[in-house]
Amino acid sequence: MDINSFMESFKENLLTLFGDNLLFLGLQGSYGRGEAKETSDIDPVIILQQCGKDEILKYRAYIDTLPEKGILCGFVSSIDELRAWESADRAQLILDAKPVYRDLAELCPPITRDDIRRAVQQGACAIYHASSHNILHARNWSILPELYKGARFTIRMKHYLLTGVYVSAFRELTAVVDEEEKTILEVQDPGREDAAFMLLEWASKTMRDITPN
Repeated sequence: MDINSFMESFKENLLTLFGDNLLFLGLQGSYGRGEAKETSDIDPVIILQQCGKDEILKYRAYIDTLPEKGILCGFVSSIDELRAWESADRAQLILDAKPVYRDLAELCPPITRDDIRRAVQQGACAIYHASSHNILHARNWSILPELYKGARFTIRMKHYLLTGVYVSAFRELTAVVDEEEKTILEVQDPGREDAAFMLLEWASKTMRDITPN
């Protein structure tokens, strides 16, 4: 699909729907990164001045009219909720959302280096815990692709922490990370026990590397 045309029409319809209540519209996910496939979801980020029951039901009624409603996902909140959001998660949202209408960073507290470090730490810790539990107990290798997907986001934030350069597209990220992380990004068959151990070892190293002395 022509995502630019879709998002332009989407923006105009949201402005008609919400008027001045619409503070920001962006696009994240694979379409935002320019890596979408035919099966990809559309992930808009919508920030309103007020976002209560009436606004949520109004937005739901609107997306129910769209042919694309089955692939629409994304994030919707008020600006007050976003400002109160856990700052490491909020930093990832701000960095990942490609602006379509206005600038999200201008609406939120500045992203700090500690926000980025905690985003990496949280991602690596979650992957380590899930990988360890799976190796020891569940032994369900079918969940590994999702864990590897989480690792890609964590590697992207780690690169930003270390270099100050945010690389949106994963295909571009592989060219600028070290060989170990390139292997994680490019693994072709993550549904094996050895892939689970490789992910566990990467998460362990990442946790230790970014923890302040």
